[in-house]
Amino acid sequence: MASSRRNILIVAAVAVVTAGGGFAAARLIVSPADAAARTAPPAAGPITAPVERKILNAEIVTRGDIGFDGSVEVKLATGTSATAVVTGRIAEVGSVVTSGSILLEVTGRPVLAMSGELPTYRSLGPGNTGPDVEQLESALLALGFDPGAQDKLYDAATAGAVAALYASLGYESPQPGEDVRAQLISATAAKASADQAILDAQTALSAAAKGSTESARLSLQAAVNSAQAAYKLAQTTPSAPDPTRVAGAQSNLTAAQEYKQYADDGLATALAQGAENVGEWQVAAQKARDGVASAQAALDAANAGGPPDNAAISQALDQLKIAQASQAEGLKPPDTASAQAAVAAAQSAAAIAQTEFAAAQAASATPLPATEVVWLANLPRRVDSVAVERGSLVTKAVMSVSGADLTVRASVSAQEAALLKTGMKAKLTVPGAGFIDAVVSQIGETGPLKSGAAEGGADGSGGAGGGDSSTGSNGSDAAGKGGTIVYLQPQNVTNEQAQALRGINVKITIPVASTAGEVLTVPVAALFSDDKGVPRVEVLLGDGSTRFQKISVGLSTGGDVEVSPISDSGQPVAADKSSLDKGSLVVVGR
Repeated sequence: MASSRRNILIVAAVAVVTAGGGFAAARLIVSPADAAARTAPPAAGPITAPVERKILNAEIVTRGDIGFDGSVEVKLATGTSATAVVTGRIAEVGSVVTSGSILLEVTGRPVLAMSGELPTYRSLGPGNTGPDVEQLESALLALGFDPGAQDKLYDAATAGAVAALYASLGYESPQPGEDVRAQLISATAAKASADQAILDAQTALSAAAKGSTESARLSLQAAVNSAQAAYKLAQTTPSAPDPTRVAGAQSNLTAAQEYKQYADDGLATALAQGAENVGEWQVAAQKARDGVASAQAALDAANAGGPPDNAAISQALDQLKIAQASQAEGLKPPDTASAQAAVAAAQSAAAIAQTEFAAAQAASATPLPATEVVWLANLPRRVDSVAVERGSLVTKAVMSVSGADLTVRASVSAQEAALLKTGMKAKLTVPGAGFIDAVVSQIGETGPLKSGAAEGGADGSGGAGGGDSSTGSNGSDAAGKGGTIVYLQPQNVTNEQAQALRGINVKITIPVASTAGEVLTVPVAALFSDDKGVPRVEVLLGDGSTRFQKISVGLSTGGDVEVSPISDSGQPVAADKSSLDKGSLVVVGR
């Protein structure tokens, strides 16, 4: 049964093919009259295109490279050290470098990234002035460390701010050079010596101002008293006494006086030395005086009867004058002029030492070594690559950094650039990753376009259905022509995505204009102008005749133009069959 059905189907199929072949053969047999009619040219008439109602979109399509803007190499100043060794804290690839952050550690010291355009060309320290100091002051202030007045001078306030920065990072402040430290040690010793010299001079002045000691004053007074007594005795002693008696009395008096002098001297010495036997000397001195008085009385008695001896009186008076003069000299106010001059000299020397110490102390304030700072413009930045590891010698660039924000760099023609504005939205077509939103961030300087840097539509001129159109130059006609560099900022891209997108060439689509909804459109070739320059189109009517319709023109893109019918007076009219409407045929050629 199945075999019979198969045979029937085969016979039917052969019958169909045979019938089709006969029909085809009949179609191929054409009479000469029919052939002539078919090859005759059609009747002459206008070439028309229908009026459409659609949304017009104008966009620029080009290509661009994704990267991080402004890549620079980071090179370190190694100073005079022949062994600049990387010891750790190396910034990782992809990490963000901010002002005041640590790039790496060399020989145990941090290398700081600081925000500034001037590169490192010297170490900075107290007393330095210049634009690099001003740059440091600005960077410190931006980090929250007060460097004092913004005066381009590295002073104590600047040094304090640098020290505070290092402390915030967990590092000891940089130390001044050996010569600066040695100068500070010397100035410190000189100041201490000058201060001691002042104390010594002031002590000497105090001693000089005190004058004679108490014991000296007592001794002088005793000498005056003795001389006065001798003078009075000479005035009352009779003359012409018994020589032998007088001699004996005189001898006794002399001995008594000598003893008295001895006792007085001993007392004075004991008082001057603060001896414990002062009391004994005082008793002895008193006894000596009493002995003198007794001897004097005996002598007076021996001399009694005669008038006083003028020679003796004169001699006693001289002794009194001498004692009084000695007392006056010993009790007059002390001369402290020389001691006061010594104090003034010591104070002047101390002032000089203090000035030198202050200068040395200021010079030893916290510096900023050139080996511990790298100045980078436009921070923050991102670490692109690292060329060293822990233990490496610093002999070349240690890393490269670029702008922290992902950027797309593209080229467009000058005409296309005139349509762009910063802030315009764009779409990036990433191979294998779909679309990424972007924003036009900068319309740069004019320059040569790169070959293949721009991309048109499917046919090289744009146009992708639905009224969408794209301007732009493809690589062949853009190469070598004047163009403009455009930068775009990708939106909502993670760090991981940013690293993956770096270096990729992407298609860029930037909408530049759009109609507000559907509008009437005609091909650009349908536009004419009357003798007054008013645009119009030629409308084909149903009977084959044509008429002219005045229009106003709107957005033009991709060979189409937005049109609206107007009256002869230029006023808008309704879009319908009597004026111009969707489906109307307009003449584009003949």
